[in-house]
Amino acid sequence: MKARLIKIARWAAYPLFYLFCLGLFGYLTFPYDRLKDRLIAEFDRTQQKRGPSQAQRLEIDELDSYWFTGVEMKGVRLILPPGELGSGSRPSGAAAFASGDAAKDSAPKPSVIEIDEAHARLKILPLLIGRMRVSFWASVFGGEIEGVVPMGRSGGDVHVEVANVELAKVGPLGEILGLPIAGTLSANLDLSAPEGKFNKANGALEVSAKEVSVGDGKTKIQGLIALPEAKLGELLLSAEAKDGVLKVTKMSANGQDLELDGDGKVNMREPWNNSTADLYVRFKFTDAYRSKSDLTKSLLGAPGSSVPGLIEMQQPKMKRSKRADGFYGWHVHGPLKKPRFDPHAAESPAARGRTPGASPATTTRKPGGINMPLGASEAAPRDGEEHEPPMMPPPPPPPSTEDESPTRPPSPPPVDGEGTPPVE
Repeated sequence: MKARLIKIARWAAYPLFYLFCLGLFGYLTFPYDRLKDRLIAEFDRTQQKRGPSQAQRLEIDELDSYWFTGVEMKGVRLILPPGELGSGSRPSGAAAFASGDAAKDSAPKPSVIEIDEAHARLKILPLLIGRMRVSFWASVFGGEIEGVVPMGRSGGDVHVEVANVELAKVGPLGEILGLPIAGTLSANLDLSAPEGKFNKANGALEVSAKEVSVGDGKTKIQGLIALPEAKLGELLLSAEAKDGVLKVTKMSANGQDLELDGDGKVNMREPWNNSTADLYVRFKFTDAYRSKSDLTKSLLGAPGSSVPGLIEMQQPKMKRSKRADGFYGWHVHGPLKKPRFDPHAAESPAARGRTPGASPATTTRKPGGINMPLGASEAAPRDGEEHEPPMMPPPPPPPSTEDESPTRPPSPPPVDGEGTPPVE
């Protein structure tokens, strides 16, 4: 019996050795250059449906193997057309005042997202229970992004970590805001996606950005004035996902120059970039920053002065977004791949604590301390919400009749002899 097993093992060793050599040399001699060209060609083919002016482009300098089930890439560049994610086009909403007429004179330019190095591989152990999970890592924007995501309909948890990403290197972000932004971002996302669908996901998101600032003293507003650096300090954001709705439970920053607050939700969709945002963001420049120099006083308005700042005078949207508490309110809504920014001077439903369908406040404080009606906001109404119509001034009193003439003073006689004085 033993001799028979040895004989079978001896004959089985030859095909096993052959398969081992085939796999080894196939792995070592695999034409990754041709695979790189195929990936770029397939990406371009899928983008052709969007049209020449809207198509994205992918460039890869080097592609190689990573362990036995993965690939490694270096020098990856995703080139976004003008208007994608707000890049290269004239900004709207909160960014409008930062570009002004300069956007009319400059041609739209594409944005480039650069990834220095990245690798991804299919995990082997989950395959034994019928699940496809991909782990990835990337060096991008001066920091690192890593995580594990499920593939197909196998389901499973999503885990993504972001560490030390430099906001100044995130080009599309600065172009969406319309102003340079700096700081260091870290984030942690944990989601449980049943059947691999994000519209049913549950989990949590934590974001922390330190030493955040906007403006650099060089980028000009309206093409004429450069906004001095405004320090936002530490920005914190927390959100909880339940049944595909990511609700923001905390969004705040209290810097020495700029304060920010916000709330809202994101309805997750398939694919993820089709998710729709419904966020309300409010920010305010502190009195210390507005009094920093003659430039900030003229640009933002001096504290206690009835003269509005140049921002409100030059940009009607900034004026309409001004609230009674001095904050500028904005409604960020629409798909994540191309969000919209609309002025919203009223409190958000979450901040008001009201029930859906209640009428929002539509008044704000104009420079000088006078409450003036704003009329309907440009922001899209939320579920069951209707904006109040603008308040109208009272109609003028009707003209007096002849019966009231005895109570009116007599008309003065003509001057310089023109005509004949009336006969009493």
